[in-house]
Amino acid sequence: MNRNRIRHVVAAAALAVLTATGLVVAQVPASADNGGVGVALTVSQTTVIPGDTVTVTETITNTNGFTILQPTVRLLSTPDVITGYTTLAGCNAGTNGTCTTLSNGYEAILGAAISGNSSATVTFTLTVNPSDASAVETLEGQLVATNFISNVTPGPTLTIIAQADLGVTLTGTPDPGLLSMNLDFAVKVTNNGPGRLLNATYTGTVPDGLSVRSTSTCAASNEHAICTFGALAPGASATAKFIVPVGLLDIGIPFTFSVARTTSTPNDPNPANDTSSTTCTVVSVLLASCG
Repeated sequence: MNRNRIRHVVAAAALAVLTATGLVVAQVPASADNGGVGVALTVSQTTVIPGDTVTVTETITNTNGFTILQPTVRLLSTPDVITGYTTLAGCNAGTNGTCTTLSNGYEAILGAAISGNSSATVTFTLTVNPSDASAVETLEGQLVATNFISNVTPGPTLTIIAQADLGVTLTGTPDPGLLSMNLDFAVKVTNNGPGRLLNATYTGTVPDGLSVRSTSTCAASNEHAICTFGALAPGASATAKFIVPVGLLDIGIPFTFSVARTTSTPNDPNPANDTSSTTCTVVSVLLASCG
């Protein structure tokens, strides 16, 4: 037997003895599947609107006899990267644990190993980005450790509803003066939900021959009023106003005024309540009726 073969035989015998006595520790992950380790996710609510805060709880259960060393718990999602539609508002990784944001998810580095037949729990608190579109995402979890790597495990779905059904009502009120009269118009917008309104623009139209006077909430543009609205929670309302001057030459003429939604974010799923109109008749410079 040559010397190289003798060396190999001796080395193999020595390795067998060390392994049998438990003195050899694997330097690579012991498993690439979930054998003996459970990765489970729950979510505080499965349906959210942009701007909502949601808590995801990830529990790692080790039913093996060995200890999981330097465990890191990751939170991911599919089909979209979770960091693309949420931000990390808070995280609880237990004593001495730390949390961080990755390019494709969030991770919690635990401060202690997970011994055999025990478990560890991490909570991630996420804020859904206010400008997100509607989507259905599957939350995913994974455990990464120095001696164990689990598969990416699917969890509950998170449905983002980015819609705000806006309803509008236009009303006119006479404001008489000495020789002329203003018609004051109120554009009332109500967010019927289910999502939060970020912004909206409504355009008011007046009959030929009349003009619009600007206010702090509606800008005059030719024979139109451009009215802007900011954020509105579901169920909330806001009112913008514009003014139309009338005079003696307008007496006795019924004028129809209208307003319509031109833009809004997020999407408005119901166009049926996007417009409103009212007719005003000037009786004198001191009297007019709208309705």
